[in-house]
Amino acid sequence: MAVALIAVALGALLLRVWFLGEFAESPLFPPVVGGNDRAIYHEAAQGPLWPEGAFNYMPLYPTILRAVYAMTGPRLHAAALFGIACDVATVALIVLTAVRLGSRPLLASAAGALYALYPLAIAYAQLTMPNTLNALLVAVFAYASLAAPRDRVWSSIALGLIGGVAALGWAAWISMGAAWVAFDIARGPDRWKRMRHGAWFALAFALPLLPVAWHNTRAEGHFVLLTTHSGLNFYMGNHERATGHTVRIRDFRMSAVALLEDAHRAAELETGRTLTRAESSRWWSRQARAFWREQPLAALRLTLRKALLFWNRVEVDDLRMVEQARLLIGCFTTPWWPGFAAIGVIGLIGLFRAPRASALKVLAIAGIASLVMYFITARYRLTLAPLLLALGAAGVTGIIDDFLARRYFIACFVLLTSAVLVFFPLHVRDLRATDHYNAALQLLQANRAEEALRVAEAGLRIDPQYAPLHQARGEALFTLESFDLAATAFAECLRADPSQTQAIYNLALSLARAGDICGARRMLESARLQRELPPRAAQLLHDLIPHCPD
Repeated sequence: MAVALIAVALGALLLRVWFLGEFAESPLFPPVVGGNDRAIYHEAAQGPLWPEGAFNYMPLYPTILRAVYAMTGPRLHAAALFGIACDVATVALIVLTAVRLGSRPLLASAAGALYALYPLAIAYAQLTMPNTLNALLVAVFAYASLAAPRDRVWSSIALGLIGGVAALGWAAWISMGAAWVAFDIARGPDRWKRMRHGAWFALAFALPLLPVAWHNTRAEGHFVLLTTHSGLNFYMGNHERATGHTVRIRDFRMSAVALLEDAHRAAELETGRTLTRAESSRWWSRQARAFWREQPLAALRLTLRKALLFWNRVEVDDLRMVEQARLLIGCFTTPWWPGFAAIGVIGLIGLFRAPRASALKVLAIAGIASLVMYFITARYRLTLAPLLLALGAAGVTGIIDDFLARRYFIACFVLLTSAVLVFFPLHVRDLRATDHYNAALQLLQANRAEEALRVAEAGLRIDPQYAPLHQARGEALFTLESFDLAATAFAECLRADPSQTQAIYNLALSLARAGDICGARRMLESARLQRELPPRAAQLLHDLIPHCPD
C-alpha cells in the first residue's frame, strides 16, 4: 500500500511540475492585471493583512500566500509550487481516506490517480487562487474525521478548528459544519454526549471566524461574517435570467473588481442613497429572495438545473484555464485526460454504495447544496472532488461486492442512475469564443499583438457576434497601429453589444489616431446622448473639442 501511495503522489508531482514548465513559459502564466481573481489574490497577498474596509474576498488563501511571499518574494513560481505541494498532499489523502472507508487498495490508488490526472486540478494548482487549498482542506477534514477517535472531546475541537479555518477560504463550510454537527447528534446513541461534542465543535469552528467577523463588522457598521459580496453571488445564481452558471448581470463589467464596483453603484442608484458595501450586498440578496417569492416555479426549475449541472460531464469554468492551455500551449489535447465525468460517476456511486461513510456523505451533500444555492462552475466543484473520489473508491468496492454476491439489480441500478445523471443532456452555451477572448487578452498583456489578432479572428469565425472578441481584435489592431481597422473593430463591438462602454473610448481614440478628429468628437457626442460617458471617454471628448471646433 505504501508503495502505491508514493507512486501516485509522485505521479501527481511530476505531472504538475511538467505543466508548470510549459505554463510558466507561456503568456497565460502572468495574471491579467485587475482582470480576474488570479490578479486579485496575488495583489491581496502583497497588501495589508487587515484591509481598510471589510474583506472583499475570502481571507485564508491571501494570508497563507503572504507567508509564502514573505520567504520568497512575490513570485508566481512560489505560488505555483505551494499549490503543487497542496495538490500532492490532497492526492495522498484521497488514497488514505478511501482505504479507511473500506476501499480496496488498488481502487483507492486509482481514485488518487484520477485526481492526479485531472486537468482542472493540474491547472489550478499553478494559479494564485484558493481552489487547490480548499480542496486540500476538504481532504484533511475527511481523513481526520475517520482517523480521530469519535468519543474524545479533543477530536471534536480539532475537527471544528479544521472546519473553521477552511471556512475562511470557502464559505460553504458554514453549512457543511452545521450539517456535520446535526448529523453527529442525530446518529449518536448518547444524545447528550453528542450534543456536548457538537457544542465544542461549534465553538472551535467559530474561533477562526471571530477576528474576521469583528474586523468586517467594525469596518462596515453592520454584521458581516466573511465578505461583502455574498449577496451579489446569491443574486447571480437566482434571478430570472440565471442559467445555473456565471452570467453577465445587466451591463456590468465582468472583471472581478469592476463587477463589484458596478453592482455597488447599481444598488445605490436603485435605492437612491449612499450604501455601505454590506448594505449593497443585502440589497442584492433581497432581489434574489424576491425572485423566489414572485416566481417560485421558475426558481425551483433553476435549482433543479443547478443540481444537475453539478454532476454534469460538461466543464463550465469562468477562467477556462484548461481550454486556454489547449489553445496556446498544446497541453491536455489528447483524449486520455480524464474529465469531470469520471469523477461524477464515481462520486455518485460513492454516495449510493460507500459503507461506513454516512457522515462524509452528509458533508458532501451539504457542500453540493451550498453550491446549488448559488451557481455552478468547474473550479467550485473541484473543491469537493477529493471527497467524492474517496467515497467513490469505497462505493466501487461495494459495487464489486454486490456483483460477487449476485445482487445484480442493486449494482446495475446504481451504475445506470449515476451514468444518467452525469450524462444527462443539458444545453450549455458554446464557450469556445470565450476561450479565444481570454487567450487573446493574455497575449495582449504579453505584448504579442499579432498572435492576439490571429486568436481573436479565429474566435470570431466561431461566433461573429461575440462582442468581447471584436474588442480584443480592435486592441490588437490598435497596438499594431492599424487605427482605421481598429476603429472598425470597436464599432463592430458596439453594434454587437452597446453595453461595452470601453469600446466607446477605444473607438473614438482610434478615429482620432487615424486623423478623423471631428469624427471622433461626433461619435462621442452621439454616445453622450444615449448614456453617461465613461470618465476616460468624457475626458477625451473634452480634449478633442479644441481641435475640432463647431
